[in-house]
This record gives sequence, structure tokens and C-alpha cells, in this order.
Amino acid sequence: MPIDNGNRVAAVALLTKGFPEKSEAFWSRGLSFVSAHHARLNFGEIGQLLMKGDDAVGVLLTIKSRLPDEDRMVVNLSSWYVEPSSRWFAPRMLQMASSSQEETFTDLTPSPEACKLNERLGFSTVTDYTLFYPLLPKALGPARARLRPLADVPPGALPAAMRDMLEDHARFGCMVAVMEADGRHHPLVFLKTMTKRLPTARLIYCEDRQLAQRHISAIARHLLRKGRLAMTMAASDEERDAGGFAVLKSAPMQVKGVWNPRFINETYSELVLLPPRVLGRS
Repeated sequence: MPIDNGNRVAAVALLTKGFPEKSEAFWSRGLSFVSAHHARLNFGEIGQLLMKGDDAVGVLLTIKSRLPDEDRMVVNLSSWYVEPSSRWFAPRMLQMASSSQEETFTDLTPSPEACKLNERLGFSTVTDYTLFYPLLPKALGPARARLRPLADVPPGALPAAMRDMLEDHARFGCMVAVMEADGRHHPLVFLKTMTKRLPTARLIYCEDRQLAQRHISAIARHLLRKGRLAMTMAASDEERDAGGFAVLKSAPMQVKGVWNPRFINETYSELVLLPPRVLGRS
């Protein structure tokens, strides 16, 4: 059953039970935020409830967005919880939620059990490491690019949909910039995070992670001016030696559907629309 205004209280109750580190008030605000995002872009329901008779026994958020340069929908699966007595039906719930052939599905923070289930349903792991870059030493290297604030980018330099996405994320509290490199404008979005008490920037949008790795000096100088001391980004096993410290992620990113493996896109996801600490699925 789709989550709507009539049953949102039941969804909040299940999310609070499944993720008790966050309060009922937090989940209520979070669902209102996601609902506003979906309503503004006419994306429909924000998730599904699993019903047993008249009782809601499971919840799954389906946070939607469109890729800025194409018409394909991306659906971020998040905050999945099913009551223990009904978990025999949980795989069917997830299968139904990720069955569309026209959409791409992402799971940014699956539990180990969810990873195995995702794989049976056609998901593949695209990043299983986090690269950690201390910015001070990186800033000392030669810079062959420069980052500019969105306001300084000339009209027409970016497609309208791309500019809209960047403006949205600036309103969400993210750091956005446009990198001029190789004669092109490359949009970048960073999430403000903390890593071992260090103010950090997580790269959540980049057309090609190798582009960010190649121009890490320019990015480092920009982020240091913004008060960040380190940068993190997702990476695959093949990119473990791409200049940062590689840490195996406890929750790899998994994708079902069309996806460029070098593309970083965690925009409009749970990481942005819900605070970063609300991650896992149980």
C-alpha cells in the first residue's frame, strides 16, 4: 500500500520501531520533507507499507529523482523495516518495489542480509570502498582546474535541469560548485559530514570519479576555503589505490538497472533528504 497522508502515522511508527536511534518527531519531519520533494516534482508516493489485514507490518521508502541529463528515473530504496513475525514476506515486498524495467534502483546502505537479498533480485555492487583524502597535502599539488560557485557560472553553460539540481542541493545545505577543466564545466555536489571529528566533504555528485581524482588539488583548495579538512568518495575495488586511503565500507552501494559505474550520484537520496546517520535497513 502506498504511503500517503492517511497512513503516514503508521509509517512513522514502524520507522521509529525499526530505527530507534531516531525519534518519532525526526521521522515525521523526514517524511514531510521527502513528501514535499515528491509533490513538487509530481513523483507520486514516497514509499510502501506492507499490510497484514488492517495492520501495517512493514515500511520501505522509495525516494525518487531524475538524472539531470536524461529522462530515466532513479529510485533510492531506504529505511526498510518489517516486523519479525512478517519477515517471510519481506523479499516479496522488495521484489515488487524494484520490479520496473524503466527505472534504476539504488541502495546506498544495505545491511549484509539486504546485500544478499538484493543480489538475488538483480542488484550488483558498484562501490564497496570509501576513499579518504586529507586535503592539506593534496592542496599543495599543481592545479589544472578551478572551482567556481554556481552564481559565477555563465547562463547557458549548464543545462537547465542540471542547474536546477545544483540549486536544489544548495537549498538542502550541500556545497555545490562547478569545476572548469579540460574546456568543460563539471558540476560537483558535496555533503557536509564529520569523519573522526574532522569536518569532511562527501562527494555525492560527479560525472566521473576519475575526473575528481585527476583534479583533487583544485578540489582540495576549494574545500579548504569552505572549512573542510578531508574529502571522501565512494570507489570500487579497482580504484583502491587512486590517491586516497581506502576503507572497506560496511554497506556497499548496490544498483539495479542502467548505471555508469564511474558515475557518482547520491543526490536526492536518503543521505540528503534524511540526515546521514539514518542509513541502514533491517
